[in-house]
Amino acid sequence: MGKFYSDFWFKNATQFGYQAPVLVLIIAYFFLLWMPSNTAVAGLIWGFVLALLPFVLPVLLGELTLHAWVEYKRQQDYWTTEQTVLEVRLPEEITQSPYAAELFLRVLYQTGEVDTPVHGLRGKTKPWFSLEIASFEGVVRFYVWTRTRYKEIVKAQLYAHYPTVQVVEVSDYTLSLPYDPAVLSLWGTTQQLQKPDPYPIMTYVAWQLDKEKKEEFKSDPLLSLIEFMGSLGPGEYLWHQIIVRGHTECPWAEEKTGHALTLDKWVEHEKEQILAKTVVDEKDRPNYSKLSMGDKDLIDSMERKLNKQLFDVGIRTIYLARHENLNTARNAGIPTAFRSFEHGSEGRGLNGLKPIFYVGPFNFPWHDFMGIRRARLRRRMYEGFVSRQFFYEPHHDYHIALNSEEIASLWHFPGKVAHTPTLERMPSRRSEAPANLPI
Repeated sequence: MGKFYSDFWFKNATQFGYQAPVLVLIIAYFFLLWMPSNTAVAGLIWGFVLALLPFVLPVLLGELTLHAWVEYKRQQDYWTTEQTVLEVRLPEEITQSPYAAELFLRVLYQTGEVDTPVHGLRGKTKPWFSLEIASFEGVVRFYVWTRTRYKEIVKAQLYAHYPTVQVVEVSDYTLSLPYDPAVLSLWGTTQQLQKPDPYPIMTYVAWQLDKEKKEEFKSDPLLSLIEFMGSLGPGEYLWHQIIVRGHTECPWAEEKTGHALTLDKWVEHEKEQILAKTVVDEKDRPNYSKLSMGDKDLIDSMERKLNKQLFDVGIRTIYLARHENLNTARNAGIPTAFRSFEHGSEGRGLNGLKPIFYVGPFNFPWHDFMGIRRARLRRRMYEGFVSRQFFYEPHHDYHIALNSEEIASLWHFPGKVAHTPTLERMPSRRSEAPANLPI
């Protein structure tokens, strides 16, 4: 519990510039005002601290050393592991529904590589993958980032569920545009949930994309993001990534319940909170029949979320533009694009995504002296995107829990309902050569 609150407070306080002045005032008061006027009590305190120091110091140093060692081994393992970027080139027509993307996601539920505590001490981590959509001056493309050992599995599953696409191994597109503050402006967001993780966001099933319908009658919620990315002009770039791994636990549960929980345990906690509102019988048990239809729908929706594979998910988006091409109005585009996935505005209904702007705001000069903090945050945001790290330091952030249906709604290949002219498609379908072709 303490770690979550200390990390959460440190991150937000340092980001918005409130931590340093408060700490300086407290330390100054203690040493300059309180101690000189309370010398006897101060002597007792220092004597007590010095008596405990031989016992406490080795424990603290041991914990710090272990933490530093594990982080070092994780980074060593990351940088020595080969990684691959696959571009998915779309045909003129995609007939599969987002359910195909959901089936593809099931292969990304990898839980190996960390089977014992020894693997953790050696820096091994559960494999993660990055599902990406990138816009290069308005040209929109789809990518998958993976560890190279999983490359063939990913390609095979993409072809299995989308047989007309073309999957090509390419160089990492992020390296073609190194971040130079003298040339490029940058801002970025991560996504959090409006309500606790057990409540699902609006998915393609709610939009009836799982049913057979003509293209002209379909409404794809992903098109809001694709159209926005396709509207970029010269010198503008927008990169979007959804980093996924097999579910472990929900860090945001610690803020709500006092300790981190797996999603199924958090669902039970939320159900207990809802049932506590009902009239109890003589045996002090909740009466389910007294629930309103709205509360029953909440419980049913949470239980449905658990019926599919669960993932830890980090969503990150960055916008880069050359200084002469910077369009500050783009800041409103990302929050607008993700409103298609919320059941109700401002957390009403079930759930939805809300953007957390990574850089700022800085309202007073001491929040960001000479722009140092702003420059550091921008550099960290860019490096986090390029490295595709989200679950561990040095780019650790608090992830959310989504199931395969929710992720497939956020990342799938749209059909002809997407009329974005800059959504890059192949001019012809991919097909095999005839079996009876003479040699």
